[in-house]
Amino acid sequence: MKKDNVSKISYIEKARKITSREYLMKLIYQIDILEGDLQDINSYFEDFLNNHEEYIINRYEELVLQYSNESNVNLNDVNLNNAIDIEYMKRVCNSLSEHCYEIEGLITKHALNWSLDRIAKVDLAILKLAICEVVYMNDEVPVRVSINEAIDLAKLYCDDKSPKFINGILGSVANGIKEK
Repeated sequence: MKKDNVSKISYIEKARKITSREYLMKLIYQIDILEGDLQDINSYFEDFLNNHEEYIINRYEELVLQYSNESNVNLNDVNLNNAIDIEYMKRVCNSLSEHCYEIEGLITKHALNWSLDRIAKVDLAILKLAICEVVYMNDEVPVRVSINEAIDLAKLYCDDKSPKFINGILGSVANGIKEK
């Protein structure tokens, strides 16, 4: 029974983390499309969650069903607070706000012959999120996990070449971190 509890917790937590990352990426993308400043991400955060609550919950439920090996999953009590990790999301937003220009600098440095304007907006949002985790949150999120999750987002939301492009940039950033 204890083993079942552990697997239940891990698929629920996995669904929460993936949902949280996806919607952080979408928030970053939205700010970029609206030509806002990533430094102001915290001012967008609450409204973004409220405006996307139904979609966030639906995505979380979809992921729980996808990762669960149970035939009868209870999704009756799902709300925004248990569908995403709001505290993690706030930490990412704070870090993005504080380090947005350094993160963009790292993208420019490691995306050889690519300006930020040439990179697809979704790719850019994924890169900003992942680099934030890799560089500024690696004590909380292992580098390998950040990179793998970014590649998974790229496979889901981007064209066929994006996962390789994103992996290359994130690998270079991660190697640069190790050298310091």
